[in-house]
Amino acid sequence: MGVPLTSTKMIRWVFVAIAALTAAAPVCAVGGDNVAPGIAVAEDDLNVPVRGVIRALDQAALSTELQARVTTIGFREGEAFKKGDLLVAFDCERYRAEAQSADAVAREMRLTLESNQQLEKFRAVGKHDVEISRARVDKAEAEARSMKSRLQYCDVFAPYDGRVAELTINQYEQPQLNKPFLVIVGQSRLEIEVIVPSHWLSWLKPGTPLAFQVDETKREYAARVVRIGASVDAVSQMIKVIATFDAAVADVLPGMSGAAHFSRPNG
Repeated sequence: MGVPLTSTKMIRWVFVAIAALTAAAPVCAVGGDNVAPGIAVAEDDLNVPVRGVIRALDQAALSTELQARVTTIGFREGEAFKKGDLLVAFDCERYRAEAQSADAVAREMRLTLESNQQLEKFRAVGKHDVEISRARVDKAEAEARSMKSRLQYCDVFAPYDGRVAELTINQYEQPQLNKPFLVIVGQSRLEIEVIVPSHWLSWLKPGTPLAFQVDETKREYAARVVRIGASVDAVSQMIKVIATFDAAVADVLPGMSGAAHFSRPNG
């Protein structure tokens, strides 16, 4: 059996062992060739792609305040439409009748006002009665305009070229008030949203070109940065960048994703 080590001798042997291991270990230089396995080296590799997703600039979820049944559905989910096409039509016979009734009341109030204005010339009615008649005309005409304004929602027309993304109602059904029953997306104006490191802002500007490779189509498309996010995420130190395609892309749909490849200007 060996001689037991005291605490002082044990500590001395530990330091000697550490010094020996340190001397034998290879020197790691950041950015150099000799890098120990498992050690991550921070490099600004601008050719590393960043993930992005395609969004439709024109997108709308349509709802209605009408209490009416659906009479016509022009397009189903996935179908394409043109600007001005009829998307949905409602049975608005009751609203048309109410609008006609409101027009009749307004016309009656105007005739009453004209009669009182004539009688006022002969002092048959007072000025106060004429003002009351005029106020009733204003009220009746406002109600008539309100009734007529509802009629413009009886037929829903496409505001732009696009496709039906979601349809949650059938013919002869009555949609719930203010709950979306139709979602449409435009096809002509698409944007690419990517998240990039915030230190790229030293060279990344609106107009910077990039190549966006879409996963679904396996194709690469030329694009260009148009907007940069208003703030940097303080935790991840990342920022959102918006880009658009240089040319029309018929085979790309909103929601597709891919990789954006940037090249730093002037190397």
